[in-house]
Amino acid sequence: MKKIISFLLISMSYQYGFSQRLLASWSQQNIEHYTKEMYDEAQELTSTELLEKNMNDIFWSEVFLTLNASVNRHTNDTAYLKELANQITNRKETILKGTSRLIIWDRIITGEIIFEGKGLVIDNDLFVIGGRANQILQNLTQKNFGFVTAHSTDKDLRDIKEKWLKHLSNQAVEAYKPIEYKNSKISEISGLNAVEALVISLQDSPGKQTIIKKCLNNVYKLEQLPEDKSAPANLCNPDHYTLAYLAMLFGDAKVNESKDVKWWTNFWKANASNLMWNDEKGIYEIKK
Repeated sequence: MKKIISFLLISMSYQYGFSQRLLASWSQQNIEHYTKEMYDEAQELTSTELLEKNMNDIFWSEVFLTLNASVNRHTNDTAYLKELANQITNRKETILKGTSRLIIWDRIITGEIIFEGKGLVIDNDLFVIGGRANQILQNLTQKNFGFVTAHSTDKDLRDIKEKWLKHLSNQAVEAYKPIEYKNSKISEISGLNAVEALVISLQDSPGKQTIIKKCLNNVYKLEQLPEDKSAPANLCNPDHYTLAYLAMLFGDAKVNESKDVKWWTNFWKANASNLMWNDEKGIYEIKK
């Protein structure tokens, strides 16, 4: 796989907004199967070709470039935006490949994405055509009429589609207001689906072990995690981040080593339906 040429990282005009946020760190260099040639080719696509591409992308890098080319070249193309709106009700699913440091909480819950502790958090489900279309529309317009998720019903999708079509026809449409987690230390991890994903991500898996070994080899020239918990190489283990996030979400001053994967799994099973966000403390508590 060819490396991305440095000027590409500078020239791309991908914009961060309410539908995607950074958790800890992320850059375009983290995208797998991504080259300058792919970027150049995507920039030359017509709106018709991008609509077709959006329906057939199978790598996260391809989805990213469809989004990027749309932002760079087709922001003011109302006809293109309306066709994207019509794609929102398309539930066809693609199991995306090359999802390193892509964070879609519902897909981490299902095990289709391995949580690496950091990355780009996206609220729309990019595994379905409608989710990708909604993501593009939100980035092109900086408007939000709701997210397309793994739990969206057919009615939800029709409602979002109709709101986009009304907006694109210059009709007034009320914006979607996401849940606010007041005083959250890291808003990107504060939704209950994120909490569930964090707990599930503590489970061991071949995919996680591959990520750990790759990081150890490439960054620290090691074959296994050091026994010294304070050693920098332990940052290769996503659990290092996950346990810290969970401690923060539930008001622990520091990570409690007794709260391991078994403890958190049992805690979630016992209390998931009884968790309530405390706006004053900025943490989750169990309803009394």
